[in-house]
Amino acid sequence: MDSPDCVLIGFNEIDFGDFARAQQAFETTSGSYQELLTNSVLLGDTRRTYMDLLNAVRERMTGQPSHLTAFEMPSLGVAYLASFLRRRGFGVDIVNFFNTGKAQLAQSLARSPRAVAITTTYYVDDEPIRQIIRFVREHNPDVPVIVGGPRVHNLCAGQPARVQDVLLRAIGADIYIDSAQGEDTLASVLGALRDKGGDLSRTPNLIYRDRAQPRGPLLRTLPMVENNDLNENAVDWSLFDPGYYTPTTYMRTSRSCSFGCAFCNYPAMAGPLTLSDVSTIEAELRYLCDHGLRNIIFVDDTFNVPLPRFKKICRMMIENKFDLRWVSFFRCSNADDEAFDLMAEAGCVGVFLGIESGDQRILKNMTKFARTDRYAYGIQELTRRGIVTLASIVLGFPGENEESVTNTIDFLNQTQPTFYNVQLYYHDVLAPIEKKREEYGIEGSGYSWRHATMSWQEAAEWKIELIRRVQGPALMPLYGLSIWCIPYLMAQGMTMDDIVRFAKSATRLVTKGLQTDRTDPDREIDAIVRDLSGAGAVRA
Repeated sequence: MDSPDCVLIGFNEIDFGDFARAQQAFETTSGSYQELLTNSVLLGDTRRTYMDLLNAVRERMTGQPSHLTAFEMPSLGVAYLASFLRRRGFGVDIVNFFNTGKAQLAQSLARSPRAVAITTTYYVDDEPIRQIIRFVREHNPDVPVIVGGPRVHNLCAGQPARVQDVLLRAIGADIYIDSAQGEDTLASVLGALRDKGGDLSRTPNLIYRDRAQPRGPLLRTLPMVENNDLNENAVDWSLFDPGYYTPTTYMRTSRSCSFGCAFCNYPAMAGPLTLSDVSTIEAELRYLCDHGLRNIIFVDDTFNVPLPRFKKICRMMIENKFDLRWVSFFRCSNADDEAFDLMAEAGCVGVFLGIESGDQRILKNMTKFARTDRYAYGIQELTRRGIVTLASIVLGFPGENEESVTNTIDFLNQTQPTFYNVQLYYHDVLAPIEKKREEYGIEGSGYSWRHATMSWQEAAEWKIELIRRVQGPALMPLYGLSIWCIPYLMAQGMTMDDIVRFAKSATRLVTKGLQTDRTDPDREIDAIVRDLSGAGAVRA
């Protein structure tokens, strides 16, 4: 069998307990550990994700091992890159989920591939990448390892070359792609490795090791902005076995975001909002549905922007009778009653709402161009149509104080979204808010900050207070299980009621875990089993 040009590797989910212990070292200097505490449960003396807890509950109810993980679903980054490369004649092996694909990866590495490429879409830490690279080196020390994607682009952004070298060398790859997109650069790298003896000097957007001086400074090629057409490069699912993408997969219909929220650097990184044609979306969905797709997750940051296009997509799905269950991001400030009706009829079961704050003054500081009354109306109308909502909150943004936090607590209690999450403010020095550092008295960055009205320590205390005082909505975490997992769990036989009841039970355990250093895992699991008694799908 011929050697593949590339082996694409998807996500590596590291042990959450190990991650929590590593983060605890920063407990007094950063809000990162506090962020972890409110996005996990305490079982015994170990931090676990909601999905870990759900697996423990299922095992207790069935007596059988349970290994649910949302990362079983196709990695959209891997699928997109594999489609992009295969269309250009490259042979590509796929390892969708590193944790369960190690044997498959070892087999691919034994075939002497020309390169290994690691996607970094979900990473906020480099250890998962290093683990993959160590595995690759153990099985094939000579294959070039390429790392690209958001993690690399964000690490490099705004940093001088000497700092980039330190950060990238710590990861341990051979070639790094520093680009907001990067798929065309990856194809060029593979072409150079296959046809040009490995000369990378004319391939743009690269940072790579000099094989003649491996300990010297990393080499760099000229930057070049990529603008890959979304219609021409929509994922060609015919290049994959249907078992890969059914019954649930991800889909993207646009790139970037048309808004400029003060805390977010994504639009600046990704460039102007670019949209796929509705006809392209229709063709992709028709193929997927004809081959067994049942659930879909739209990952566009602003799926309902522009609104006329969103309505057209919903009508197209209705007219084609695709009968899909789907979730997406959604902006209540960019919707009307017709949109609510259409999305419900088109199969929407849940939406992620970037509410950010229930205080109008903070929304203005964030440049959100949204009103709390429109948020409230949107949650009401979505709920009335049977669509579950997740209200995402950022706590601690410059200007935040006791009054604004109280207003957010009141907003959540009054509007009653199905789920909510609350994130500590993270000060990104590349986001627009950085330009107002002096105006708001901002000091520090990341999760270590203070400004004129609050410090990260005070925000962490308010976050715990918010969780204690919000009654009704279930706390939905960022790690392991979020609204994006709903289609996956429904495909596993759980009902929406099962999912909501589980999340509410887990919320009580989160609150308990903020008050103690240890819980009784058997007692806590038994309590959740009782909460879910009669939930046949969880027992299945």
